Amino acid sequence: MAGTEIARAALGIGIFVAVAWLASEQRRRFPLKPIVIGLASQFVLALFLTRVPAVTTFFGFIARAVDRIQASSVAGAKFVFGYLSGGPQPFVLAEPAVSSAVFAFQSLPAIIFVSALSALLWHWKVLRWFVRGAAWLFGRLFGVSGPVGVSTSACIFVGMIEAPLLIRPLLPRLSRGEIFIIMVDGMSVLAGSMMIMLGAMLAQRVPDAFSHLLIASFISTPMAIGLARAIIPTEAPAADERLTLENHYRSSLDALAHGALVAVKMAASIAALLIVFIGLIALLDQILALFPHEGAPLTLAGILGELLAPVAWLMGVPTSDLNTVGALLGTKVALNEVVAYGQLLALEPGALSAKGELIATYALSSFGNIGSVAILIGTLSAMAPEKSGEIVQLGFKALLAATLTTCLTGTTVGMLSSIFI
Repeated sequence: MAGTEIARAALGIGIFVAVAWLASEQRRRFPLKPIVIGLASQFVLALFLTRVPAVTTFFGFIARAVDRIQASSVAGAKFVFGYLSGGPQPFVLAEPAVSSAVFAFQSLPAIIFVSALSALLWHWKVLRWFVRGAAWLFGRLFGVSGPVGVSTSACIFVGMIEAPLLIRPLLPRLSRGEIFIIMVDGMSVLAGSMMIMLGAMLAQRVPDAFSHLLIASFISTPMAIGLARAIIPTEAPAADERLTLENHYRSSLDALAHGALVAVKMAASIAALLIVFIGLIALLDQILALFPHEGAPLTLAGILGELLAPVAWLMGVPTSDLNTVGALLGTKVALNEVVAYGQLLALEPGALSAKGELIATYALSSFGNIGSVAILIGTLSAMAPEKSGEIVQLGFKALLAATLTTCLTGTTVGMLSSIFI
C-alpha cells in the first residue's frame, strides 16, 4: 500500500510540474533547473526538519515557547473577555464536555499579541537580523536579488502584505518576474501570527500543530521561488546595494502599540470573513439540498471533494481520504485556510487516516486563495502604481503557482511519511 501511494505521489510531482510548464511563458525553453532546485531543497528540508532528532527536538522547544506565547495572549484575553476566552464560568454548563470559550475571544487575540511582539522584536533589531541573514542565504541558494530575498524571507515572520512593505521604495524597480516571485511566495506560506492562531486552534486534533505549520512554510519557500522562476522568466539580479531595513518605531512602547493596533484590523477582518464565508457555505448547502439527488443531499464540500479528489490522489493521499482531502483543498482555495482548517477540526474522529490528516495539514498551510489574490493586487498596486497592470495580470497565475507549491509540499511530506513508516 505504501509503495502504491509513493508511486502515485511521484506521478503527481511529474503532473504538477507539467501544469507549471503549461502555465509557463517560456515553454520552448522551459527552465527545469529552478524546479529541480526547488524540489531537491523541499525534500532535503522536509527530511532535515522532520526526521533529524536534534532538529525535531529544537522544533519541540519552539512549539513549547509558542505555547507560552499563546498562554500569555489568553491571559490577556481572559482579563478583557472573561469566560468567553476560557476564564472561570459564572454558570454551570449543561454539557460539561463542551468548552464555553469562543473562537473570536480566544484564538484571535493571539494575532494581536504576536503582532505587537513582532513589532517590538523588529524595533530591537532581532527580526531585522533574521530577515537580513535569510535574504543573504536565499540570494546564494536561489539566485534572487536582495529585495526579493528580503520579501520572501520576511513573509514567514510578518505576512504577505507586510513583507513587501519592507522593500516598498524598490518595488517599482523590480522586474515582472521578481514581482511574480514575491506574489507566489506570499501566497505559499503563512505569517507567524496566523501560524500561532491556527496552531492553537488545531492543537486538540493535530499533535505539534504549530511545528507542522512552521515547517510547511519553510519547505514551501524554495518551491515557490522555483515555480515562479520557471513560469515567469527572471533576469539574473544585478549587484545589490546594501539594503537598509528601516525602523519606523520611536520606542519600544510605540512598537508595541503600533503592532497591536494594526493587528486589531487584521483580527476584525478575519472574524468578518469567517462570518461571511461560513454563512455563505451554509446558504449554498441549503440551495444545493433543493436539487434532487440520490443518497445524501448535495453539499459544497461534497462537490469540491469530487472535483479535487484527483488532485488528492496525485498527492498520495490514501484512497479512503480522497474526497475529504479534496473538499478541504477546494474550501481553502475558494474561501481561505482558516475555514478549511475549521472544517478539518470539525471532522469526526477517524474520518481521516493519520497520513491523510498529515498531508492535509501541510497542503492547507498557506494564504493561497482567491481572496488573497484581490488583497495582493490591491496592496501591491498601491505600493507601486507603475506596476499595477503587471500585478493584475499576474494575480491568478500566482495563485496557480502557490497552489502547486502547497500541493507539492503535502506530496513531499506524505512521501517521507510512507518511506519512514
